Amino acid sequence: MKKCLLVLLVLVGLAACNSLPTKTSQPPLLLADHVLAERIWDVSAQQFISQQQLVEKIVSSEFLLLGETHDNPLHHRYQAWVIDELYAHRRSAMVAFEMISRQQGNLLADQGYDSLASLLALLKQVPSNWQYEPHYIPLFESAIRAGFEIRAASLDRERIMAIGKQGEQEIPAPIKTALDYNTLTAGQEAALRQEIVDSHCGMEHEGMVKAMMLTQRVKDAVMMDSLLNAGEIDTRVLVAGSGHTRKDWGVPKYLAQARPKARIVAMAWMEVVPEAMEVADYAQRWGDGALPFDYVWFTPRVDRPDPCEQFRQHMKNRPPAALQPETVQPETKGEAGA
Repeated sequence: MKKCLLVLLVLVGLAACNSLPTKTSQPPLLLADHVLAERIWDVSAQQFISQQQLVEKIVSSEFLLLGETHDNPLHHRYQAWVIDELYAHRRSAMVAFEMISRQQGNLLADQGYDSLASLLALLKQVPSNWQYEPHYIPLFESAIRAGFEIRAASLDRERIMAIGKQGEQEIPAPIKTALDYNTLTAGQEAALRQEIVDSHCGMEHEGMVKAMMLTQRVKDAVMMDSLLNAGEIDTRVLVAGSGHTRKDWGVPKYLAQARPKARIVAMAWMEVVPEAMEVADYAQRWGDGALPFDYVWFTPRVDRPDPCEQFRQHMKNRPPAALQPETVQPETKGEAGA
């Protein structure tokens, strides 16, 4: 499962795209008949629940973190359904996107938008590798229809690249403070490092791994900051890769430190795999034997090429000195962010 995570981010970075991709067809989905597909797992209760039961548990949340695999259209469709349910229950909300940079967010705030077309036009003024079309159309439409503000939850690409290359000196002061208050335990740091190595098919270029660990944590803190600075509303929603919505070292950890009494709900839509037929199989794949979310919604998986084979082809003739941290930015696929 993890082979299709961070390694795909490297491939995107190596492509060095400077404009939005053209609209593409939806990818085919596999394993629709898997025993876990379309089932929702309540982690604390250790039982499956219905969609209606899920709604009852999340509509009163103050912070609602929606984790995804970036290229899976079902994940976006169900995230849009969650936004629709918030609106139906008369919740005021904002939706922060990992896929929108602060530069883009400033454009949205300064110029405004009143339709999907005007929103996309503003987003496209800033070069991005994110595939807004067709992937995020359902989410944008639901948020606009509900009247929920759409906000940025990411630093600009240039700043993230600078942090990866030059280190902590490039981190904005408020974000650095959040990192200082949320240090990782030795076990969490080791687990994060191993996840990054595993997600890159065993590549252990130490400088790159350290840079990716730092930018992962910076992204989490930036997402937390974007949610806290959202004004007086009922629910602050985050749309991000599942690696950012995990409770052990992701955005929920930062939110819990900043707002210890807040109602924080962390979700993940998780692709099934053929050899994993029990929930416990997925828990083992995510680290210490427990799924690091409040709720997990299992789905069919996208039929995509083997990312490790693509990774090996790209890296075959690249000396270690050529491996720069910016090649992991920005992410367009995968469950974890680097």
